[in-house]
Amino acid sequence: MQERYLGDSHDYAKYALLRHISGALGARIGLNWYLTHGALVDKAGNNDGEKRHHFASRKWTGWEAELLEQLAPLQLFADRQLGKFYQLGILPSETIYFDVPVATSDRSAWHQSARSALSAADLIFVDPDNGFEVPSMTRRTKPKYAFYREVMDFLSDNKIVVAIQFARQCDPTLRALAVRQRLSLLVGCDIRIPVIRARMAPNLLFVTIAPEGLEVSVAGAITAFASGRDKIELIA
Repeated sequence: MQERYLGDSHDYAKYALLRHISGALGARIGLNWYLTHGALVDKAGNNDGEKRHHFASRKWTGWEAELLEQLAPLQLFADRQLGKFYQLGILPSETIYFDVPVATSDRSAWHQSARSALSAADLIFVDPDNGFEVPSMTRRTKPKYAFYREVMDFLSDNKIVVAIQFARQCDPTLRALAVRQRLSLLVGCDIRIPVIRARMAPNLLFVTIAPEGLEVSVAGAITAFASGRDKIELIA
């Protein structure tokens, strides 16, 4: 995540989902920002973070009027700072945040710090720039990805984990199923929690895993979130 993304259309979907799941399950949120700085990880001229049509389209404004109002100050570029975000009360007050930038030299130590900082949370939200690791990532771009082993560590800590995955220049359904299958192989059983697809440009997927015994309630909360919301669908 980069601060310049704060309050964009993808953020609107993220926070609406987190607020819903937290309320439905009584789960304390731990948000691992996977914070990066564009100058260090992106090519010059990257304009990500400027898709903000959720303020203009009725298909989006019908979701959560209160959330839209809270996000409004972040439309001003100068206000897109985590400090400002924390002041706006967008997520529940008991939410825990880990906002140390993703390390490039000692990723393991960075990850262990995140596990420690978020240990009191029930639900970990993994928010990298792009999604899960890919073979084509480079030393420069690695911080833009979450590693599968990092997500598995949070699951081993008995946490519900929701991770984002952008679907650029690909079939979103196939990408969702591929990521979930990779996680299923690591877990050792089929993950049956639906993947949420937010139909925007690019499509945003939310892939969820949960400790044994919580899968049904988590799947129920996700299904309820998708019900009646335009632009949201489930990939079973």
